Amino acid sequence: MKKQLLTYIFIFLLSITIVFGNSTETMNPAIVVGEALKEVEAEFDHVNINSYVILDKQFLTIDNSIEICNDISEKLNMKETITSKEESEDLSLIAVTGTLQEGIHGTIIIQGTRHGDFVESSIVIDIISTKEEYDIAGLCDKIRGILNNYGNTKLTINLAGYYDGLLENKELKEKINRAFEKVGAAKVEGIEEGLISITGYTPKIEETIKYCGKTVNINMAARFNSYEDKTYIWIGTPLIVLEY
Repeated sequence: MKKQLLTYIFIFLLSITIVFGNSTETMNPAIVVGEALKEVEAEFDHVNINSYVILDKQFLTIDNSIEICNDISEKLNMKETITSKEESEDLSLIAVTGTLQEGIHGTIIIQGTRHGDFVESSIVIDIISTKEEYDIAGLCDKIRGILNNYGNTKLTINLAGYYDGLLENKELKEKINRAFEKVGAAKVEGIEEGLISITGYTPKIEETIKYCGKTVNINMAARFNSYEDKTYIWIGTPLIVLEY
């Protein structure tokens, strides 16, 4: 699981470029996606916050990584922690999992890699919360404040909600259109048959992703889970980075 997560993160980092706009009317991204979820009237399921810093030309040893992990976990008030590590000449890897509070779990992953002329390290904080009544915007600000001590922080937010039973695609697309209108987003592109996945751009969120000449910073998706008899809807910024 750990290796799959790391592989996914680095593929994601290689495939996109995150940039910043100049809008003076931006909002905390967590507030924007929260407004979108409220607009589609779905039941809250969970929120995922994935954040990272890339340290170019730096190799963090296990000792360096343990020191950083301890600092981050202390600042996050992480409890009941479990640590695993791996070390070789060209690799140092440490992962710490724990609980911030009931219903909120976190993972810190720090990896140093060197291969020939390639030298790089990364610091990842991944948070999963199943608590609806929680200051997600405040937590995102806290994470950014922690990671900014080490480099330029990139952060994604993914909210998941659900409806009992099957909702037809027509109704789901209408809900997503309303949510986009609520947060001032314009559709950029999307898939609308079977699985629905639509990307858009809103000036309310400063952070954007550019790919294939397109600029986006909000992504909504929906699909029916026949096993659970629920229709799930996801809202992510700048993109949904979870499997759906």
